[in-house]
Formats: sequence, C-alpha cells, structure tokens
Amino acid sequence: MQTNRGDVQVRITVSGGKITNVTAITYPNETSQSQTISAQVIPTFQSEAVKSQNADIQLVSGATETYTGFKGSLQDAINQTMSGSSTSSTQGQS
Repeated sequence: MQTNRGDVQVRITVSGGKITNVTAITYPNETSQSQTISAQVIPTFQSEAVKSQNADIQLVSGATETYTGFKGSLQDAINQTMSGSSTSSTQGQS
C-alpha cells in the first residue's frame, strides 16, 4: 500500500483459520523520523492484528501514514487468504 511516507507491505501467516503471525516486509524508513516511528508502532500493529484476528487495529498517534498503509496491506492479505487453504502465508499488495 502506498502512503505519503513510503510503501507498506505486510505478510500474514494463517494456520487453522487463524492469523498466527504478521510481519511488515516493507515500511516507511527513508528518513530517521520514519525509521523511529516505524520501529515504535509496527510491533504494536503486528501484535494487535494477531490478537484481533482482523484489520481492526488502533491508530497510534503520530503514525497515521504507517497505520493507513499497514491496515490496508493487512486487509488485502486477509482478503487473499479467505479463499485459500487453512495454512498459508500471504502478502498484502494494496
């Protein structure tokens, strides 16, 4: 998913119909500010996605672009797995 701060691409792992892992493959990191924000919020977004089992994650103040990209890519990956097998790994491509 493209954002004003850079692209965000998320990979999810699904086992037994549940999201077991979420990994941010690509995220804003061109500037030191983007690197700092991404390092702080991406682990939170990943954890929330596994806990909620969907893309309904909470925005972290100051990370709107990363949030928008992460959530969009996460939803795309979830949509792709809905027609897939019970164990898969899918990347969001928004």
